[in-house]
Amino acid sequence: MNERRRRMAVSAALHVGSHGVAIVYCLMTLHEPNRALMLAAYGCGMAAGAVGLCVAKRITTKASAYLVSFTILLVTLLMAALGAYWDGGAASPATLGFVTTAVFVASRTPHLRLLIALEALIVGSYLAVAAAGQPTRPGHVFLYVAGMLVLISVCATQARIVARQRSQLRSLATLDPLTGALNRRGLADFAGPLFRGCRRPGVSLLCLDLDDFKLVNDRLGHAAGDALLQRTVAAARDAVRAGDAIARIGGDEFVAVLVDAHELTARTVAARIDGALREHTGVSIGWATAPHDGDTLETLMQVADQRLYRVKQDRCRAAHRPSRTGYGLLAGSPDFGSP
Repeated sequence: MNERRRRMAVSAALHVGSHGVAIVYCLMTLHEPNRALMLAAYGCGMAAGAVGLCVAKRITTKASAYLVSFTILLVTLLMAALGAYWDGGAASPATLGFVTTAVFVASRTPHLRLLIALEALIVGSYLAVAAAGQPTRPGHVFLYVAGMLVLISVCATQARIVARQRSQLRSLATLDPLTGALNRRGLADFAGPLFRGCRRPGVSLLCLDLDDFKLVNDRLGHAAGDALLQRTVAAARDAVRAGDAIARIGGDEFVAVLVDAHELTARTVAARIDGALREHTGVSIGWATAPHDGDTLETLMQVADQRLYRVKQDRCRAAHRPSRTGYGLLAGSPDFGSP
């Protein structure tokens, strides 16, 4: 949300600045015709950008941000068209407003279809001014449109390369490369907003720890251990809902974040994960639920980890339990950290 507001504020500020430059141009050429009309038009454009700056601080949804940004863009495009028309048509220096608008849209519009539609609108507006305004030298409009299209292509391509690199960096920063689960930073980013405000039911947390994971690496090799970690994440994802998250916070330690989940839901999901992994390895699971066990991610992790530790202690004392097949780990009943 903060990033969206920042981007919208920057966009509005650029609109204010571009219209400010146009106003300075009008003031420097006051002896030319239609300057009062142009000043009024560019003043409206600057006012629209200023309104966008104020609204950016109050934006709460993605849809509203798109609506405000699109409205400011339409106002800017209309003012650019009117200013260029009043200044003589396609040969006017004011037509640079179409170029700056086209470059801005190409650099900041992520969706290809929307980009094509907006750029077609901008180029069409310039062609309309060229048709309605004073005639220009042969080839002028062609070269102008061709130059705009080249700039649009270059800026759009570069913007997509940067966006792809940013997405890759974000994935490296928040995802575990082996399993594809969230890492500690990704867990904090995902869970942070869930604890803001009062939520009922609250967030539930499962802490998972594989039993005797070291034996897998020692006896079967690290490749087998890596495969087991990947299987654990896959089983956990199958057990949780689409809006929940799985994170790997240590070698064989995992956390499942269950959004809007009661204690009974947490225990049910824990049973599913245990059942899915039973043929391959034992897993100790501790749970915690907000707000009963805490109202922060750290508190819930501490409570869930304490219950997980008690599960492991109980299993260590149960020496009569037979060993498993598959990876050869110790068996254990699905006792999910009773309080």
